[in-house]
Order: sequence, then C-alpha cells, then structure tokens
Amino acid sequence: MKFTVNPPGLTLYPGIGSHWWEHVTTDDLKAMAVAADRLGYEYLAVPTHFVMGKQEVPEMGARWVHSLSAAGFLLGATERIKVICLACVPYHNPIELAKALSTLDFVSGGRLLFQALLGYNRREFDLLGVPFDSREEIMDEYLEAMMELWTSDDPGYHGTHVSFADVAFDPKPAQDPFPVWIGGRSRRALRRIARFGDGWMSYATPRAELREAMAYIREQPEFQARPRPLELFAYLFEGRRDPITHQVIEQPRASIEPEVLFGELTALAEVGVTMTDAGSALGTGVFQNDLPGAPAPTRSAADYIERLHWFAEEIMPLARKIVPA
Repeated sequence: MKFTVNPPGLTLYPGIGSHWWEHVTTDDLKAMAVAADRLGYEYLAVPTHFVMGKQEVPEMGARWVHSLSAAGFLLGATERIKVICLACVPYHNPIELAKALSTLDFVSGGRLLFQALLGYNRREFDLLGVPFDSREEIMDEYLEAMMELWTSDDPGYHGTHVSFADVAFDPKPAQDPFPVWIGGRSRRALRRIARFGDGWMSYATPRAELREAMAYIREQPEFQARPRPLELFAYLFEGRRDPITHQVIEQPRASIEPEVLFGELTALAEVGVTMTDAGSALGTGVFQNDLPGAPAPTRSAADYIERLHWFAEEIMPLARKIVPA
C-alpha cells in the first residue's frame, strides 16, 4: 500500500471553521514536504481550482493554489518523493499544459504524476471562456494531443479543438510512459481511463463499487489493446460527500487505533486499492472528522511533522506488507 499526503496550507478546504494552516509560511511548507520525503511517503498531492464562488467559500474555502506552480515548488524542495499535480484539462491550452507537465517531470528527474480532471464548476469554465457542455469532447481531444507531443518524434495532431504539425517538442517527460491518472465515476470516465489512464482517483465512488468498476475498465477494447498495471486510489476511511458541492453527507469512522487502521487498509487492498491518503489519520483529512475516536486536528506545522513521523514509523512498515488484490 502506498500513501499520499496533502501539505496543509495549499488550500483552506474545508472552509468550515478555522485552521492553523491559514497562516502557513514558506518555511512550513518546505519543512512538511521535506519530512514526508525523508520518511518514505510516496506522494505529495497538490489540489486545484482557479476561483471559488463566494457562495461556495463557506464549504470549500477561498484558497486554492495554482497546481502547476505549487508542484514546481514542492519538487524543488524535495529529492525522492513524487508529486501528484491535479489539473483540469479543458481549462488549459493543451500544448501549454503538455509543455508545463513535461518540463516539471524533466527537471525533477521523473517525479511528477499528472492527475487529469474533467472539471465540474460551470463558473470556472465561464470565466475561462471554455464551453462547459463541450468539456467531455475537449478533454478527450486534449489528452490525445498531449500524449502525441509527449511520445512522438514528429508530433502532429488535427482535431476540432487543437491542431498542430511540423513542430518539435522538447523536453519530453523523463518518465516513459509518463503516468496519467484520471478522476471521475461515470461510465464515460471509466472508458477514458481504459483509453488513456495509468490510474484512477476514485474520489466519490463507494468502496463497494470499486471492484466492478475496475473490471469494467479492464474489459474495454482500448485497455485490452494496451494492457498495463492500473493504480487505484481511495480514501482510507470511507465517508460520503456530494461529488459536486463537496458537502459532507456522512462522516467516516476515522481512528488512529492500529487494529482499525490495518482493518481499513486490508479492506481497501481486497478491492484492489493501491494508494490511500495518510491525512485521514494525521488530523488533516478532507473530512476534518469530529466524531468520537477520530484523530484530533493538528495544531501547527511542527505537530503535523510529528504525526508524519508516527505514521511512517508505526503504521507504514506493516502497511507495506498489505498487497492489493
């Protein structure tokens, strides 16, 4: 089992209440990233939103970093750990996005993982001048074009939304293949993973549906034409959030008791999950759980780093022995 951590302060989600990381400093961010790097965590995850509607701030918080910029900072501050960079593909020019991602992977020596998102927030689409109702077609075409730039010695592409020919594109990503994870839970999203993806960020998909969904991905002709290992992310403790508003519908039963943690990790592995979040056990999870027995919220960057040590030293060694189905 592999573990991600989300450095506190890159976002203020959840917007309910106040958090110490509202006042996080550059030194704090660097110290937390370096600690996760040295302690053996596999991934730092960087969230994304361009703007947040004022009516959404009470739930989502106002702060959301530019994920590509923040990923560059974290890669520069660390040496081993990989960085998951979330980006909403239709928001970007695909040539510019392909260049930014390949540059980050190149200069970091192959430590970037791209999490490709479709996007759901109509306000952001409108502000960026991207047609919301065409986002599915734009997403597929942009991914095709980007992969052509990353892999071809003589890239060329001719589509409805992007076209290019007679161009040179360098640097290519250091990793070959360059890992692309894809989010979503619809059948169309699962078929997109079969066509393009190296992993699935399952997000709001119930744990009980993961095995069937992964089987659906693997049976698609595009996947069978290019069979490959598929990574799968799911949250350590299962709760329920609205996939659009992010409002918490049901708090998960989080715990820091080892038998509970290993029970959850084993249950995840049984349905094929290969990666989960450590934040739920560190007091910084997306749910900010306040149910009895849940981890107490962290109080500072130093407190957070102490918990990184605890989880890495007490939980991760045994968790490494849990093999996903």
